[in-house]
Amino acid sequence: MDFYGRIKEICPLETGTSERGTWQRQTVVVESFENPNNFLAIDAIGERIQQLGKFTEGNPVKVSCSVNSRKGEKGYFTSATLWEIKPL
Repeated sequence: MDFYGRIKEICPLETGTSERGTWQRQTVVVESFENPNNFLAIDAIGERIQQLGKFTEGNPVKVSCSVNSRKGEKGYFTSATLWEIKPL
């Protein structure tokens, strides 16, 4: 999925440990150009975190991401995972 907008926030880096080892995740929040006040929080994982270092809040961007939903104990959970982020 491609999403065009302006970076509203770049959240702090999160780290942790799971059964598969250590992990890192950083979330970027992008506000849509087409629908102001419509935001998408997108997680950058692993090496894609480095892509976020080139941007600051307020930058206009094109984001390519995957959007997935899965069923949990209390309903459905949706996540967006970064593939690529480019300046406009």
